Amino acid sequence: MQTNPHAQTVLPVSLLMEKRPCLVIGSGKVAARKVKLLLQAKAVVSVIGPQADEEIRRLAAEQAIQYLPREFKDSDLDGAFLVFAATNDKVLNRHVLKCCHARKMLCCSVDGNWTGGDFVTPAIFRNGMLTVSVSSGGRSCRRSRLVKDNLARHLQMVETADLIVVGTSHHQLSIQRREPFHLVGKRMDQTGQMLMQVWGVHEFMLLDTCNRIELIGVVSKETGIVELLKRIMAFFHLKDEEYYVKRGFYAFDHVAVVSAGLLSQSPGEHHIVAQVKEALAYAVQQGWAGGMMQEWINATLHLSKDIRHVTGPLLQNREIEDLCVDYLQAECPGFAGKRVAVLGTGLVGTGLVQRFLDLGHSCEWAYHVHKPDLPESWKKRITLSTFNDLPAILPKVEVIVCTAASPGYILHKGHAPFFDQTREILMVDLAMPRNVEPALDNLTPNLKVVDLDGLKRWYHREILDMVKVFDLSKQLVAEHKDLYEKIVQSFASGNAVE
Repeated sequence: MQTNPHAQTVLPVSLLMEKRPCLVIGSGKVAARKVKLLLQAKAVVSVIGPQADEEIRRLAAEQAIQYLPREFKDSDLDGAFLVFAATNDKVLNRHVLKCCHARKMLCCSVDGNWTGGDFVTPAIFRNGMLTVSVSSGGRSCRRSRLVKDNLARHLQMVETADLIVVGTSHHQLSIQRREPFHLVGKRMDQTGQMLMQVWGVHEFMLLDTCNRIELIGVVSKETGIVELLKRIMAFFHLKDEEYYVKRGFYAFDHVAVVSAGLLSQSPGEHHIVAQVKEALAYAVQQGWAGGMMQEWINATLHLSKDIRHVTGPLLQNREIEDLCVDYLQAECPGFAGKRVAVLGTGLVGTGLVQRFLDLGHSCEWAYHVHKPDLPESWKKRITLSTFNDLPAILPKVEVIVCTAASPGYILHKGHAPFFDQTREILMVDLAMPRNVEPALDNLTPNLKVVDLDGLKRWYHREILDMVKVFDLSKQLVAEHKDLYEKIVQSFASGNAVE
């Protein structure tokens, strides 16, 4: 592709031309194109040239422009706001530029004299009130046109954009089946990079929590795109009932209910709000999401507050930490006198340590990389260690709760000799991917491992009429369908991406 060695860095501006007098000197095909641009901007256009192009004659006959069929005179510039030198005579065009500069008028020459002018016209397309322009600063007009045509096709897809969720969760897959699909390590960014290459995916975020993996996005209504998204998310091996695809209002409803915590392991928990916000912030940081996703997620987070308000009286609003403590108190005989270890120093790990201290326990607290700062009141009852110290920690404790973000097992069969085999040991694995190798559960009669699915089954046996909870939430979302319609309309109008 040929480029112009005289390319310049330009300042993009949009001129307000309505009712402003503009002059096009020249009356051929190039001049006709400039005339059309000015008319689209509602300028008052005059054309001077001895032999007019057919389009210019037609516009003059319709009185859309004033056409003077003669040669240019310097006095023709009087009163003009903007001028195009668009003849096939380079000398004349250069003379027009010189005259305009003397009068401090904006002038553009359409030939090789363009570098002496004041502006260039980019490749543009219009769609309703939206105008998109592409300029190479004179470097390559052909490249500008190619990019412009590509963007025009993309805009048409944006105008038919709608919401989509492709995901799976603890409701569809057991923890063993779900674990390989989590976007741990580099998989999150790799998946995002692949999605960025899919034509018709406008914006998206990836939500990966301990119980769900979801692509939440704004995509065109192309039917074939779903199969590609399933393949990128590695869901193509799953049966229909093992994943879900929700589009349009159903996607809006789903994200609102998820954000309200109703689909969490512990229905009504609040951690999901922070997780949704963090997923959106990361997507914006990576360039995956912008105004479209922000408008959608902000609306659903607002709606989720109303859902919590309505359904809250039916729920205990237990965080996963509370659920874990409830389980230990109910299912671990003599829990009050047992020594506890917490692995992981994130939000859940810290929350558990706080709860155990409130119950009067002393804790072993193990971290991987980031050593937590202990409040002064905690220091006498907390022993800090690293994961490398586990062989020294395990013989001391009878209850171990795992919360670490780790791509591999932290506790495995190799740790079996370090447990006190004379006592019953209970491990609760709240992490995803799991921190505890499943084989440990069957290794000795005194060793028991409970994962998130086991905790969920225990919890749902104990409480909750979730049918009524979901009925209330569905009713509330339906009452706010106008929010969804407003979002989709903003995609078409372009308001969401300004």
